[in-house]
Amino acid sequence: MKKRLSTLIMSILLVAFVLAGCKDTTKDDSKSPTDDGSSNKQKEITIGFVPMTLNNEYFITMVNGAKQKAEELGIKLDVQAADQHASAAAQLTIVENMITSGVDGICIVPSSSEGLSTALTKCKEAGIPVINLDTKIDQSILDEVDFEVPFYGTDNYAGAKFAGAYVIENFEKGIETAILTGIEGQQNAADRRNGFFDAAGSHVNVVAEQSANWEVDQGYTATQNILSANPNIGLIFASNDGMAIGALRAVEEAGKKEDISIIGFDAISEALNMVEKGDMYGTVAQYPAEMGILGVENMVNIINGEDSQEYIDTGAKLITKENVEEHKKYCEQFAE
Repeated sequence: MKKRLSTLIMSILLVAFVLAGCKDTTKDDSKSPTDDGSSNKQKEITIGFVPMTLNNEYFITMVNGAKQKAEELGIKLDVQAADQHASAAAQLTIVENMITSGVDGICIVPSSSEGLSTALTKCKEAGIPVINLDTKIDQSILDEVDFEVPFYGTDNYAGAKFAGAYVIENFEKGIETAILTGIEGQQNAADRRNGFFDAAGSHVNVVAEQSANWEVDQGYTATQNILSANPNIGLIFASNDGMAIGALRAVEEAGKKEDISIIGFDAISEALNMVEKGDMYGTVAQYPAEMGILGVENMVNIINGEDSQEYIDTGAKLITKENVEEHKKYCEQFAE
């Protein structure tokens, strides 16, 4: 009897032990590596986006394209800009603040290559990749800093040549012409001036050439001065639409709207409306939204260690009354 009781007790203990073991095993299996919410959590990517300014619709369109791509990819975009096109010092401060805040990469439209040298050095030291949009940084500066920076933007020389070729086909040889150029020393400014001049230089008579620093008011003032000294001008090539709009205001005030044709560059909406109305003869379209989209897309690839493109020509096209409606429809998808 005593032996049977001992056997029964041992059996009960064995069953209890097995059940306890099963319970513990079940508990262990249910534990996930992500229970603490950290081991599988993706780091949020933040890209600093620095257009030359946000006082220009062209750069607003670029930012809108970048924002659309950032939202699609689920990353954060930190957009900051200087007040003026020529605010190189302000851009340096913005980049330094972005480095301090810990952005993962920076897309920038430089106001000045020389002014950006210090910023590039600091990005390199901090291990922050940079993509250059729209206005190419001088290769001498990149060589000096020893920093590889991809570039995505318009072939401005080719775009300006489109305008020059159109002038040859549509204007009389020898027409007195003024050229408004951008910020001196900028590659874009040089490429647009040279592209137009190389295409139309032998066909037109360039009697005035002046920098208006991409600004509307300076385009207005420069044109006033040019018209005073050159009353027979028949054509103005402005290297951006802002300066072209300023030039148009000066031409209208001088009562010469019917005598002077104006061609701009950038194809912002105000210029497109002027082309449609016949107030502006034409404008060379760039695709700033594509620059923003491609900048964000490739920067995410760089940050993730994936393949990215070193150079992308985002294209250019001359817009006249014949194709302005088509281009306005394209631009609507990136409007505010």
